[in-house]
Amino acid sequence: MIDEARLATYLQDHYAGSSAGIELFKRAADQQTDPVVRTALAKMVQEVEEERTALERYLAAVGAKPDQLKNAGAWMAEKLSRLKPNGELLRRSPLSDLVELETLRIAVEGKAAGFRTLRALADDEPHFDAAELDSLLTQVAQQIEDLEALRMATAQRVLRHP
Repeated sequence: MIDEARLATYLQDHYAGSSAGIELFKRAADQQTDPVVRTALAKMVQEVEEERTALERYLAAVGAKPDQLKNAGAWMAEKLSRLKPNGELLRRSPLSDLVELETLRIAVEGKAAGFRTLRALADDEPHFDAAELDSLLTQVAQQIEDLEALRMATAQRVLRHP
């Protein structure tokens, strides 16, 4: 039997993380110096927004809704992450392109773990759509693969002498 109160808290945590992730995806898509990376990240923004909508449906299915305090905390954490120095004072550092892709990759790995957990519960939770979760897991696996390829190409570009 599933503890729906704990599941609701778990879903709220992942929802808050997805809200921060969307902000990071949008910022990275807008500011990446490589147009190929910008285009790929812009496509992922739409996917991540759809995934957050799915999390919202799962929250509703267990009688919960997003936690505004957690969402505000995740939003603030994403904004504070922008303040780290990357070797430039007055302009965006090329390292920001790489660090943002690494952060996105880590965030998507966390999202994948959450969807795997929900998929494992889908057989016992009648409101969880196993086929949808399988589809989300496939999409997330592709995001991880794409982010890794973008990350490695960016590392080559940023960390080598011109």
